[in-house]
Amino acid sequence: MRNIAHITTLSVSSFFILLFVYASASKLIDFEMFQVQLAQSPMFGQYSNIVSYLTIASESIVVLMLLFKRFRLTGLYASLGLMTAFTAYIYVIINYSDSIPCSCGGVLENMDWNTHLIFNLVCVAASIIGIYGASTFNKNKLPVFIAGVMALPALFIFSMFYPHIDDSKGLFKRNLISPLTQEQKTILLPAHSYYFAGHHGDSIFLGHHKTPLLLSTIVPDFKSVKVDTIRLNNYKYDFISVTINVLYPYFSVSDGKVPVVFEGKLPSLTAYDTGIDRLYFSRLYMLAPHQYVFKTMLVKTKESELGILNTSSKEYLINPDVLQTKSNSVFDTDGNIVIDHEQKHIFYLPLYRSQIISTDFKLENIQRKNTLDSLSHIELETKTLENGQTKLLKSPPEINRAQTVANGKFYNVSRMRGKNESYRDFRKNDIIDVYGASSMRYLHSFYLKNDEKVKIRSILSTKHYLYVLAGNKITRYKYK
Repeated sequence: MRNIAHITTLSVSSFFILLFVYASASKLIDFEMFQVQLAQSPMFGQYSNIVSYLTIASESIVVLMLLFKRFRLTGLYASLGLMTAFTAYIYVIINYSDSIPCSCGGVLENMDWNTHLIFNLVCVAASIIGIYGASTFNKNKLPVFIAGVMALPALFIFSMFYPHIDDSKGLFKRNLISPLTQEQKTILLPAHSYYFAGHHGDSIFLGHHKTPLLLSTIVPDFKSVKVDTIRLNNYKYDFISVTINVLYPYFSVSDGKVPVVFEGKLPSLTAYDTGIDRLYFSRLYMLAPHQYVFKTMLVKTKESELGILNTSSKEYLINPDVLQTKSNSVFDTDGNIVIDHEQKHIFYLPLYRSQIISTDFKLENIQRKNTLDSLSHIELETKTLENGQTKLLKSPPEINRAQTVANGKFYNVSRMRGKNESYRDFRKNDIIDVYGASSMRYLHSFYLKNDEKVKIRSILSTKHYLYVLAGNKITRYKYK
């Protein structure tokens, strides 16, 4: 039994030596990025510098203790404390935080937060097994001692987070109603990263970022997905970020980083190069056949602007008055474009600003209205790394996450909690605020149940239904 206990303790110790050496080395190699990731944390943001040094120092000290037999048991207790702290941190981020920062570096960066939580729980269990193998302490009292070692770091993490629990709560009150029936249907998609490419009534067109030339169609019975492959008249380009747009029966395939725009007309699946090769853009949406609105960044000013493109005449116009930067941050104008084809309006929703910008298809008659959850302007702190990348130092709340417009109403997924909303309800539901599409006047709000806490990527409204893309699911809700 002693040999088994010794081998178990040695194996667990070796595992943690490798884990902490790798983890601390990964952080040191890209120390600047590690500090930025900590700065994005809702609880450690203002202490990111000291926490970054303490984390690496703690992992290194634990490694040294595990290397020597005399201090190995202490090192295993320290491993248990560290892994408990990391596990509690991840649990709090997943279940209570409104903003989820980046994961830690190295191979663990490839894990999502739920997988990371499971991995950490396994590590906690391994450290307990190692302690039992190495301890000469009274085995009956050992569970109480282990519980104490685990309780301290867990309580510390929760106490650090508790003051931030109301960070996303405003002074506004929502008018909550229930505009949806109990009827809803869900289709499981074969993968994540789908997006709404367009619709024709309740025929829904989906694109997929990793298989960019596949056009998926969900017909109105909402039972299955039909997949077609778009053909291009030439493949001479090195594509980077392809997007499909459908304004039935017309469609386009574009890549603003190349740049190129192909156009076609359904039911034919062949798209033809329009010869647009000098206009770089990050977003492109079809307004009418051969007419688009796009978002681009000007080289001289380094500011994002909206423009109108006509692929027939090869002409484009940029209006610098639509997106007005309120800070020097490149993230200030991050946001989404939504098209109201019925009223011929373009809406722009800044991601971190309580504002709706509307304009016509010529980028004229610009109007700016505050959303329900109007806040004073959020300062976006950024840092430019040595490699030239600019990162947010603190993850601000995504005020306007996803939008759609239909039947004279504008729908916006918000992540700001109202004064009359409990934290429990807000965590279990997504909130959609509804505005008049013409007046931009707030009408009401409603909840979408989200027990799985899967982030909504996009929404689309038709006359009778609301479609929601989240994870690898598309769900259809019916209006009353």
